[in-house]
Amino acid sequence: MLRAISNFNPLRGSSASLAHYHYTGYDPSLLPPKKAHRKPRWVPVAKSKRFRVPQRPKIDQDEYVELLRLHNNYRNNVKSLRHYMIKKYCDKFQTVTNPEEILEVFKVDLAECHAINDQWNAKVKVERESRIARELQEAKEIARQKLEAEQEKQKQILELAEEIVKKEKEASATFITAENIDEAIDNALNDTVDYNFAIDSNGEKLRGRETRPSGPQEKISVRR
Repeated sequence: MLRAISNFNPLRGSSASLAHYHYTGYDPSLLPPKKAHRKPRWVPVAKSKRFRVPQRPKIDQDEYVELLRLHNNYRNNVKSLRHYMIKKYCDKFQTVTNPEEILEVFKVDLAECHAINDQWNAKVKVERESRIARELQEAKEIARQKLEAEQEKQKQILELAEEIVKKEKEASATFITAENIDEAIDNALNDTVDYNFAIDSNGEKLRGRETRPSGPQEKISVRR
């Protein structure tokens, strides 16, 4: 009882938990839950349940009749089968008193059972082999489809790579190599580009750092 009282948390699952969290600063729902407890056998019935009469479960009459019918059928079938087996072996052995003859009858019956079991095994073997062959064919078909999909994917990747290589080869004509580096340097020195420009008071744009106006210039609107 002390253990149950020590694990009792009056704030868990109540409306007072929010107020408790507001004033104390921690959430009572984070406390360890109450452990499952079963009342010992020697503890008497609680006073609140001393005179309580439990209600009997209500069973549907149609369902009860159906369950009773199924139970009776099962019981009769099992009983009939048991009586048949008893009568069969009793009739077989009641005229036989020699232990060797009894053993011989057992051997014959066992051989018959083995023959029936072999027939069942042969039938199951045929069904199993056909099922395995069908599953193997399905697996081969799935593998073939995956292989074709992978080959198509590799083909697309190869075509994309060839296209990229072709574009790079076409662009390589303008690359600077060890053979044309001197020519590239001369062209860069002879064809200088100056991106600086100035704007005069008339709004004309003068390109270059040291350019002098020598003709019509580009005009730009200037706010005054």
